[in-house]
Amino acid sequence: MARPTVTSARPTRVRLFLALLATVPLAGGLGTQEARSATTHEHKDAQSLPAHQQKPDAGTSKGLFPRALQIPGTDVFVSFGGYAKVDFIQDLDGIGDRFEFKTNTIPIDGTPEADQEGGTTISARETRFNVDFRSVMDGTKLRAFFEGDFFGSGNAFRMRHAYLEAGRVLGGQTWTTFMDISARPLTLDFEGPDAELFVRQAMIRYTHPLSERLTWAIAVEDPAPQFVVPAGLDGDPRSEVPDIPTYFRYAFDKGHVQLAAIGRQIRFDGVSGSPNLDEIGWGVNGTFRCNVFKHDEVMGQIAHGEGIARYVESLSGQNVDALITPAGELQTIPATAAVIGYIHHWSSKLKSGIAYGLADVDKDPLLPAATIAETEDARVNLIHSPVPLLEYGVEALWGTRENQDGASGEAWRAHFAITLHFN
Repeated sequence: MARPTVTSARPTRVRLFLALLATVPLAGGLGTQEARSATTHEHKDAQSLPAHQQKPDAGTSKGLFPRALQIPGTDVFVSFGGYAKVDFIQDLDGIGDRFEFKTNTIPIDGTPEADQEGGTTISARETRFNVDFRSVMDGTKLRAFFEGDFFGSGNAFRMRHAYLEAGRVLGGQTWTTFMDISARPLTLDFEGPDAELFVRQAMIRYTHPLSERLTWAIAVEDPAPQFVVPAGLDGDPRSEVPDIPTYFRYAFDKGHVQLAAIGRQIRFDGVSGSPNLDEIGWGVNGTFRCNVFKHDEVMGQIAHGEGIARYVESLSGQNVDALITPAGELQTIPATAAVIGYIHHWSSKLKSGIAYGLADVDKDPLLPAATIAETEDARVNLIHSPVPLLEYGVEALWGTRENQDGASGEAWRAHFAITLHFN
Protein backbone atom coordinates (compact mmCIF):
# COMPACT_ATOMS: atom_id res chain seq x y z
CA MET A 1 0.00 0.00 0.00
CA ALA A 2 1.38 3.40 -0.94
CA ARG A 3 2.09 5.70 1.97
CA PRO A 4 1.40 9.45 2.00
CA THR A 5 4.49 11.60 1.58
CA VAL A 6 6.10 12.37 4.93
CA THR A 7 6.82 16.02 5.67
CA SER A 8 7.70 17.87 8.81
CA ALA A 9 6.98 21.38 7.53
CA ARG A 10 4.48 23.15 9.78
CA PRO A 11 2.86 25.14 6.89
CA THR A 12 1.93 21.81 5.25
CA ARG A 13 0.25 20.70 8.48
CA VAL A 14 -1.68 23.94 8.69
CA ARG A 15 -2.83 23.59 5.07
CA LEU A 16 -3.93 20.03 5.85
CA PHE A 17 -6.10 21.18 8.73
CA LEU A 18 -7.59 24.03 6.68
CA ALA A 19 -8.43 21.56 3.93
CA LEU A 20 -10.21 19.33 6.43
CA LEU A 21 -12.01 22.33 7.90
CA ALA A 22 -13.27 23.26 4.44
CA THR A 23 -15.23 20.00 4.30
CA VAL A 24 -17.53 21.22 7.10
CA PRO A 25 -19.71 24.21 6.14
CA LEU A 26 -20.31 26.95 8.65
CA ALA A 27 -23.95 27.43 7.78
CA GLY A 28 -26.88 25.51 6.37
CA GLY A 29 -28.36 22.23 7.56
CA LEU A 30 -30.97 21.66 10.22
CA GLY A 31 -31.98 23.69 13.22
CA THR A 32 -30.73 22.52 16.60
CA GLN A 33 -33.88 20.88 17.92
CA GLU A 34 -34.65 18.95 14.74
CA ALA A 35 -31.08 17.79 14.26
CA ARG A 36 -30.59 16.58 17.80
CA SER A 37 -33.92 14.79 17.94
CA ALA A 38 -32.36 12.09 15.74
CA THR A 39 -28.67 12.41 16.64
CA THR A 40 -28.72 12.43 20.43
CA HIS A 41 -25.30 10.90 21.13
CA GLU A 42 -22.89 13.67 20.21
CA HIS A 43 -21.17 13.40 23.56
CA LYS A 44 -20.68 9.72 24.41
CA ASP A 45 -19.41 10.59 27.90
CA ALA A 46 -22.41 12.73 28.84
CA GLN A 47 -23.82 10.14 31.26
CA SER A 48 -20.64 10.24 33.34
CA LEU A 49 -20.79 13.99 33.93
CA PRO A 50 -21.51 15.22 37.46
CA ALA A 51 -25.22 15.71 38.03
CA HIS A 52 -24.99 19.54 38.10
CA GLN A 53 -23.55 19.54 34.54
CA GLN A 54 -26.34 17.41 33.10
CA LYS A 55 -29.43 18.98 31.60
CA PRO A 56 -32.51 18.69 33.85
CA ASP A 57 -35.50 16.73 32.61
CA ALA A 58 -38.69 17.82 34.34
CA GLY A 59 -40.60 14.87 32.85
CA THR A 60 -38.68 12.21 34.77
CA SER A 61 -39.57 10.59 38.07
CA LYS A 62 -39.04 13.18 40.81
CA GLY A 63 -37.06 15.18 38.25
CA LEU A 64 -34.02 12.98 38.91
CA PHE A 65 -32.89 11.81 35.47
CA PRO A 66 -34.20 10.40 32.17
CA ARG A 67 -35.58 6.87 31.80
CA ALA A 68 -35.18 6.05 35.49
CA LEU A 69 -36.71 2.95 37.06
CA GLN A 70 -37.74 2.97 40.71
CA ILE A 71 -36.36 0.12 42.79
CA PRO A 72 -39.45 -1.46 44.43
CA GLY A 73 -39.91 -0.61 48.09
CA THR A 74 -37.34 2.21 48.01
CA ASP A 75 -36.96 5.85 47.04
CA VAL A 76 -34.00 4.95 44.84
CA PHE A 77 -34.11 5.24 41.06
CA VAL A 78 -31.75 3.44 38.68
CA SER A 79 -30.85 3.83 35.02
CA PHE A 80 -28.71 1.60 32.81
CA GLY A 81 -26.67 2.90 29.89
CA GLY A 82 -23.69 2.49 27.63
CA TYR A 83 -23.25 1.14 24.14
CA ALA A 84 -21.98 -1.76 22.06
CA LYS A 85 -19.37 -0.77 19.49
CA VAL A 86 -17.25 -2.48 16.86
CA ASP A 87 -14.26 -0.69 15.30
CA PHE A 88 -12.60 -1.49 11.97
CA ILE A 89 -9.21 0.26 11.96
CA GLN A 90 -6.91 0.47 8.96
CA ASP A 91 -3.43 1.85 9.60
CA LEU A 92 -1.56 3.18 6.58
CA ASP A 93 1.68 3.47 8.56
CA GLY A 94 3.35 1.74 11.45
CA ILE A 95 2.11 2.92 14.87
CA GLY A 96 2.64 1.52 18.33
CA ASP A 97 -1.02 1.29 19.39
CA ARG A 98 -3.46 -0.68 17.23
CA PHE A 99 -6.59 0.28 19.16
CA GLU A 100 -6.09 4.00 19.89
CA PHE A 101 -4.54 6.72 17.73
CA LYS A 102 -1.80 7.59 20.23
CA THR A 103 0.57 10.08 18.66
CA ASN A 104 3.26 9.35 21.23
CA THR A 105 3.55 5.82 19.76
CA ILE A 106 4.21 7.04 16.19
CA PRO A 107 7.66 5.73 15.18
CA ILE A 108 10.44 8.07 14.16
CA ASP A 109 11.38 8.20 10.46
CA GLY A 110 14.31 5.94 9.63
CA THR A 111 13.53 3.35 12.31
CA PRO A 112 12.41 -0.21 11.42
CA GLU A 113 8.98 0.47 12.92
CA ALA A 114 8.50 3.46 10.60
CA ASP A 115 9.13 1.21 7.58
CA GLN A 116 6.09 -0.91 8.40
CA GLU A 117 3.07 -0.53 6.14
CA GLY A 118 0.49 -0.53 8.94
CA GLY A 119 -2.24 -3.13 9.35
CA THR A 120 -5.85 -3.99 10.06
CA THR A 121 -7.49 -4.18 13.50
CA ILE A 122 -11.08 -5.15 14.32
CA SER A 123 -12.08 -4.65 17.94
CA ALA A 124 -15.07 -4.38 20.28
CA ARG A 125 -13.03 -3.22 23.29
CA GLU A 126 -14.73 0.18 23.57
CA THR A 127 -18.09 -1.41 24.36
CA ARG A 128 -19.12 -0.04 27.73
CA PHE A 129 -21.81 -0.40 30.38
CA ASN A 130 -22.89 1.92 33.19
CA VAL A 131 -25.41 2.01 35.99
CA ASP A 132 -26.64 5.18 37.68
CA PHE A 133 -28.41 5.25 41.07
CA ARG A 134 -30.09 8.42 42.35
CA SER A 135 -32.36 9.48 45.18
CA VAL A 136 -33.38 12.48 47.26
CA MET A 137 -33.47 12.09 51.04
CA ASP A 138 -34.22 14.91 53.46
CA GLY A 139 -33.63 17.39 50.64
CA THR A 140 -30.17 16.03 49.78
CA LYS A 141 -29.58 14.67 46.29
CA LEU A 142 -27.72 11.34 46.34
CA ARG A 143 -26.07 9.56 43.44
CA ALA A 144 -23.78 6.60 42.74
CA PHE A 145 -22.39 6.07 39.22
CA PHE A 146 -20.41 3.11 37.94
CA GLU A 147 -19.04 2.52 34.43
CA GLY A 148 -16.63 0.09 32.79
CA ASP A 149 -15.42 -1.04 29.39
CA PHE A 150 -13.24 -3.82 27.95
CA PHE A 151 -9.99 -1.92 27.49
CA GLY A 152 -8.31 -3.86 30.26
CA SER A 153 -5.43 -6.26 29.61
CA GLY A 154 -6.58 -9.07 27.32
CA ASN A 155 -9.96 -7.35 26.77
CA ALA A 156 -10.72 -7.59 30.50
CA PHE A 157 -13.56 -5.49 31.90
CA ARG A 158 -12.08 -2.50 33.75
CA MET A 159 -13.37 0.37 35.88
CA ARG A 160 -13.74 3.76 34.19
CA HIS A 161 -15.87 5.56 36.76
CA ALA A 162 -16.92 4.70 40.30
CA TYR A 163 -18.08 7.66 42.34
CA LEU A 164 -20.74 8.97 44.68
CA GLU A 165 -22.38 12.37 44.96
CA ALA A 166 -24.00 13.56 48.17
CA GLY A 167 -25.27 17.08 47.74
CA ARG A 168 -22.27 19.21 46.79
CA VAL A 169 -19.64 16.55 47.61
CA LEU A 170 -18.29 14.01 45.10
CA GLY A 171 -15.94 11.17 45.97
CA GLY A 172 -14.46 8.39 43.87
CA GLN A 173 -12.88 7.98 40.46
CA THR A 174 -13.99 10.16 37.56
CA TRP A 175 -12.76 12.99 35.30
CA THR A 176 -10.18 15.21 36.95
CA THR A 177 -11.45 18.63 38.02
CA PHE A 178 -8.65 20.15 35.92
CA MET A 179 -10.24 19.00 32.62
CA ASP A 180 -13.58 19.63 30.90
CA ILE A 181 -14.86 16.46 29.22
CA SER A 182 -17.98 18.31 28.00
CA ALA A 183 -15.71 20.39 25.71
CA ARG A 184 -14.44 17.30 23.88
CA PRO A 185 -14.89 17.25 20.08
CA LEU A 186 -16.85 14.54 18.26
CA THR A 187 -14.62 11.56 17.49
CA LEU A 188 -14.87 7.85 16.66
CA ASP A 189 -11.33 7.06 17.82
CA PHE A 190 -11.28 5.97 21.46
CA GLU A 191 -8.18 8.05 22.20
CA GLY A 192 -9.80 11.29 21.07
CA PRO A 193 -7.89 14.50 20.28
CA ASP A 194 -4.43 13.68 21.62
CA ALA A 195 -3.59 17.18 22.88
CA GLU A 196 -6.55 17.34 25.27
CA LEU A 197 -6.30 17.22 29.04
CA PHE A 198 -7.65 13.79 29.87
CA VAL A 199 -7.32 11.93 33.19
CA ARG A 200 -9.66 9.81 35.29
CA GLN A 201 -8.50 9.44 38.88
CA ALA A 202 -9.66 9.21 42.48
CA MET A 203 -10.66 12.43 44.24
CA ILE A 204 -12.84 14.24 46.73
CA ARG A 205 -14.50 17.28 45.18
CA TYR A 206 -16.68 20.08 46.51
CA THR A 207 -18.92 21.99 44.09
CA HIS A 208 -20.67 25.23 44.99
CA PRO A 209 -23.17 27.18 42.83
CA LEU A 210 -22.28 30.86 43.07
CA SER A 211 -25.30 31.89 41.01
CA GLU A 212 -27.79 30.36 38.58
CA ARG A 213 -25.11 30.31 35.88
CA LEU A 214 -21.77 30.34 37.72
CA THR A 215 -20.35 27.28 39.49
CA TRP A 216 -17.14 26.83 41.47
CA ALA A 217 -15.46 23.53 42.34
CA ILE A 218 -12.31 22.50 44.17
CA ALA A 219 -10.87 19.04 44.77
CA VAL A 220 -8.05 16.99 46.25
CA GLU A 221 -6.94 14.35 43.76
CA ASP A 222 -4.58 11.39 43.61
CA PRO A 223 -1.06 12.65 42.70
CA ALA A 224 1.23 10.81 40.28
CA PRO A 225 4.29 12.87 39.24
CA GLN A 226 6.12 11.49 36.20
CA PHE A 227 9.84 12.00 35.58
CA VAL A 228 13.00 9.95 35.08
CA VAL A 229 15.24 9.23 38.04
CA PRO A 230 18.89 9.49 36.88
CA ALA A 231 21.39 6.73 37.50
CA GLY A 232 23.11 7.17 40.84
CA LEU A 233 19.99 8.24 42.70
CA ASP A 234 17.77 5.84 44.66
CA GLY A 235 14.12 6.69 45.18
CA ASP A 236 10.86 7.35 43.39
CA PRO A 237 8.65 10.20 42.19
CA ARG A 238 6.17 10.52 45.06
CA SER A 239 4.05 13.38 46.37
CA GLU A 240 3.34 14.01 50.03
CA VAL A 241 0.19 16.03 49.27
CA PRO A 242 -2.64 15.66 46.73
CA ASP A 243 -2.98 17.55 43.49
CA ILE A 244 -5.39 20.46 44.05
CA PRO A 245 -7.41 21.54 40.99
CA THR A 246 -10.22 24.07 40.90
CA TYR A 247 -12.50 25.62 38.28
CA PHE A 248 -15.07 28.32 37.64
CA ARG A 249 -17.73 27.33 35.09
CA TYR A 250 -20.16 29.80 33.52
CA ALA A 251 -23.17 28.37 31.66
CA PHE A 252 -25.19 30.42 29.19
CA ASP A 253 -28.07 29.65 26.85
CA LYS A 254 -25.89 28.38 24.00
CA GLY A 255 -23.09 26.70 25.92
CA HIS A 256 -20.49 27.25 28.62
CA VAL A 257 -16.98 28.49 29.36
CA GLN A 258 -14.72 27.14 32.07
CA LEU A 259 -11.43 28.25 33.59
CA ALA A 260 -9.52 25.71 35.66
CA ALA A 261 -6.24 25.83 37.56
CA ILE A 262 -4.11 23.28 39.40
CA GLY A 263 -1.33 23.24 41.95
CA ARG A 264 0.70 20.09 42.59
CA GLN A 265 3.82 18.93 44.34
CA ILE A 266 6.46 17.39 42.08
CA ARG A 267 8.71 15.45 44.46
CA PHE A 268 11.54 12.95 44.44
CA ASP A 269 11.50 10.77 47.56
CA GLY A 270 15.12 9.68 48.04
CA VAL A 271 16.31 6.58 49.89
CA SER A 272 19.73 5.10 50.77
CA GLY A 273 21.29 8.52 51.19
CA SER A 274 19.73 10.13 48.10
CA PRO A 275 18.23 13.57 48.82
CA ASN A 276 14.56 14.49 48.90
CA LEU A 277 13.72 17.04 46.20
CA ASP A 278 10.48 18.89 45.52
CA GLU A 279 9.11 21.63 43.32
CA ILE A 280 5.69 23.19 42.73
CA GLY A 281 3.86 22.38 39.51
CA TRP A 282 1.07 24.61 38.28
CA GLY A 283 -1.26 24.99 35.30
CA VAL A 284 -4.31 26.73 33.86
CA ASN A 285 -6.86 25.35 31.40
CA GLY A 286 -9.48 27.37 29.52
CA THR A 287 -12.30 25.50 27.76
CA PHE A 288 -15.58 26.27 26.02
CA ARG A 289 -18.44 24.75 24.05
CA CYS A 290 -20.97 26.85 22.14
CA ASN A 291 -23.83 26.47 19.67
CA VAL A 292 -23.32 28.53 16.50
CA PHE A 293 -25.55 29.14 13.49
CA LYS A 294 -28.40 27.51 15.46
CA HIS A 295 -27.35 23.94 14.65
CA ASP A 296 -23.54 23.66 14.75
CA GLU A 297 -21.23 23.52 17.75
CA VAL A 298 -17.68 24.75 18.28
CA MET A 299 -15.53 23.72 21.22
CA GLY A 300 -11.98 24.29 22.34
CA GLN A 301 -9.37 23.83 25.05
CA ILE A 302 -6.04 25.54 25.76
CA ALA A 303 -3.78 24.75 28.69
CA HIS A 304 -0.36 25.84 29.88
CA GLY A 305 1.74 25.23 32.93
CA GLU A 306 4.84 23.65 34.43
CA GLY A 307 4.86 20.09 35.70
CA ILE A 308 1.43 19.23 34.21
CA ALA A 309 2.45 17.01 31.27
CA ARG A 310 0.86 13.91 32.81
CA TYR A 311 -2.54 15.60 32.43
CA VAL A 312 -2.08 15.97 28.63
CA GLU A 313 -3.11 12.86 26.69
CA SER A 314 -0.14 12.65 24.33
CA LEU A 315 2.42 13.65 26.98
CA SER A 316 1.16 11.39 29.77
CA GLY A 317 3.47 8.47 30.48
CA GLN A 318 6.42 10.18 28.77
CA ASN A 319 8.09 11.26 32.05
CA VAL A 320 8.18 14.95 31.17
CA ASP A 321 6.63 16.54 34.25
CA ALA A 322 10.12 17.41 35.45
CA LEU A 323 13.80 16.45 35.35
CA ILE A 324 16.62 16.19 37.84
CA THR A 325 19.66 18.23 36.80
CA PRO A 326 23.29 17.06 37.16
CA ALA A 327 23.55 19.55 40.04
CA GLY A 328 20.86 17.59 41.88
CA GLU A 329 18.02 20.07 41.44
CA LEU A 330 14.45 19.15 40.50
CA GLN A 331 13.22 21.29 37.61
CA THR A 332 9.63 21.36 36.29
CA ILE A 333 9.14 21.40 32.51
CA PRO A 334 6.74 23.87 30.80
CA ALA A 335 4.00 22.30 28.69
CA THR A 336 1.29 23.71 26.41
CA ALA A 337 -1.69 21.96 24.80
CA ALA A 338 -4.60 23.13 22.64
CA VAL A 339 -7.57 21.50 20.87
CA ILE A 340 -10.23 23.00 18.60
CA GLY A 341 -13.27 21.15 17.27
CA TYR A 342 -16.40 21.73 15.21
CA ILE A 343 -19.63 19.73 14.71
CA HIS A 344 -22.00 20.19 11.77
CA HIS A 345 -25.41 18.61 11.14
CA TRP A 346 -26.02 17.83 7.49
CA SER A 347 -29.52 16.48 8.20
CA SER A 348 -31.50 14.93 11.03
CA LYS A 349 -29.56 11.68 10.51
CA LEU A 350 -26.13 12.83 9.34
CA LYS A 351 -23.43 14.81 11.13
CA SER A 352 -19.70 15.55 10.86
CA GLY A 353 -16.98 16.45 13.30
CA ILE A 354 -13.53 17.91 12.80
CA ALA A 355 -10.77 18.46 15.35
CA TYR A 356 -7.13 19.52 15.57
CA GLY A 357 -4.75 19.30 18.51
CA LEU A 358 -1.22 20.46 19.31
CA ALA A 359 0.80 19.67 22.44
CA ASP A 360 4.42 20.34 23.32
CA VAL A 361 6.92 20.46 26.16
CA ASP A 362 9.91 22.78 26.13
CA LYS A 363 13.07 21.41 24.55
CA ASP A 364 15.79 21.03 27.15
CA PRO A 365 19.37 19.82 26.53
CA LEU A 366 19.16 17.83 29.77
CA LEU A 367 16.39 15.62 28.36
CA PRO A 368 17.36 12.53 26.34
CA ALA A 369 17.29 13.09 22.56
CA ALA A 370 14.53 10.49 22.06
CA THR A 371 12.21 12.14 24.61
CA ILE A 372 8.98 13.53 23.17
CA ALA A 373 8.81 17.26 22.44
CA GLU A 374 5.68 17.85 20.34
CA THR A 375 2.61 16.08 18.94
CA GLU A 376 -0.04 17.12 16.45
CA ASP A 377 -3.17 15.36 15.27
CA ALA A 378 -6.18 16.10 13.07
CA ARG A 379 -9.33 14.15 12.32
CA VAL A 380 -12.52 14.48 10.32
CA ASN A 381 -15.52 12.15 10.39
CA LEU A 382 -18.99 11.47 9.01
CA ILE A 383 -21.61 9.74 11.17
CA HIS A 384 -24.98 8.42 9.97
CA SER A 385 -27.82 7.49 12.33
CA PRO A 386 -30.47 5.69 10.21
CA VAL A 387 -32.62 5.02 13.29
CA PRO A 388 -32.37 6.33 16.86
CA LEU A 389 -29.66 4.61 18.95
CA LEU A 390 -27.78 3.21 15.90
CA GLU A 391 -24.79 4.95 14.30
CA TYR A 392 -22.41 4.17 11.45
CA GLY A 393 -19.30 6.31 11.20
CA VAL A 394 -16.10 6.75 9.25
CA GLU A 395 -13.11 8.86 10.32
CA ALA A 396 -9.78 9.88 8.79
CA LEU A 397 -6.93 10.56 11.23
CA TRP A 398 -3.46 12.08 10.85
CA GLY A 399 -0.80 12.63 13.46
CA THR A 400 2.85 13.39 14.00
CA ARG A 401 5.37 13.38 16.84
CA GLU A 402 8.68 15.16 17.22
CA ASN A 403 11.44 14.33 19.67
CA GLN A 404 13.79 16.62 21.57
CA ASP A 405 16.47 16.18 18.89
CA GLY A 406 14.09 17.23 16.09
CA ALA A 407 13.57 13.72 14.69
CA SER A 408 9.94 13.13 13.77
CA GLY A 409 7.44 10.65 12.39
CA GLU A 410 3.99 10.73 10.82
CA ALA A 411 1.05 8.33 10.62
CA TRP A 412 -2.35 8.06 8.89
CA ARG A 413 -5.32 5.93 9.87
CA ALA A 414 -8.82 5.20 8.57
CA HIS A 415 -11.46 4.20 11.11
CA PHE A 416 -14.95 2.73 10.59
CA ALA A 417 -17.32 2.06 13.50
CA ILE A 418 -20.81 0.77 14.24
CA THR A 419 -22.34 1.80 17.58
CA LEU A 420 -25.62 0.73 19.21
CA HIS A 421 -26.49 2.81 22.25
CA PHE A 422 -28.39 1.26 25.14
CA ASN A 423 -30.45 4.38 25.87
